[in-house]
Amino acid sequence: MRTVKQRVQGVIFDLDNTLLRSRRGALRALKSASEMIHEHLAKQGYVYGKAELLRQLRLIDQFMLGKKRLYNRDVWWKTLLRELGLSHLSGTWVHQTTLHYWKIYAAESPPFKDAEPTLKVFKKAGFKIGVVSDSDGTPGMKRKRIRLQSFRTLLETIVVAGEDTPKVKPSKTPFMLVARRLGLNPKNCVYVGDNPRTDIDGAKAAGMVMIRVRRDGNNMGHPDYEVRSLREVQPLIFNLRS
Repeated sequence: MRTVKQRVQGVIFDLDNTLLRSRRGALRALKSASEMIHEHLAKQGYVYGKAELLRQLRLIDQFMLGKKRLYNRDVWWKTLLRELGLSHLSGTWVHQTTLHYWKIYAAESPPFKDAEPTLKVFKKAGFKIGVVSDSDGTPGMKRKRIRLQSFRTLLETIVVAGEDTPKVKPSKTPFMLVARRLGLNPKNCVYVGDNPRTDIDGAKAAGMVMIRVRRDGNNMGHPDYEVRSLREVQPLIFNLRS
């Protein structure tokens, strides 16, 4: 990691697994979706074990998020059907499964305890605050989830990459857009995220200082700074501002 010192005026955050405890929500939502698919297939005379369906969906999840960066959950369920040789069973129920998935995901992904206090500290100190997060694959769903959060009023702008911009992260385009909306030079912004695959390269390519909140053992990527919690972000950014 390199040492960076520049005047910071804006603090931009990732959403899932940075401000929200989304790993738990994602797993519970996937489990619930697998149960819905199990029930639908059983009604059609196709009996599969719930555990096996969940196992296959977890593999699809890893592939879609890790390699394809394809977030449309309708595609995930259709991929499962294709792998089972049951593509002919696709129908409107597929999208209903997606809506149910996101309902569970949102309900089971509460903010980290230090998320709102951190945003309030920066807001009170006069920083401009925004969010850059990838599309959920269902248009409008990411903003809907953000509107459920009590900290939404602290945000000056939200950029949903893949909806507000043609490309998702790590393209630098969404990072450039959020800075423009805040009326700032990207070089005067800090981006706080957790995902080494999507958050680091795009933010740094735009000229932002990149702080990774590392809550797991993954040491991929080269952020400018690395911390263990949002609370640790606070003194770091105040130091960068001075």
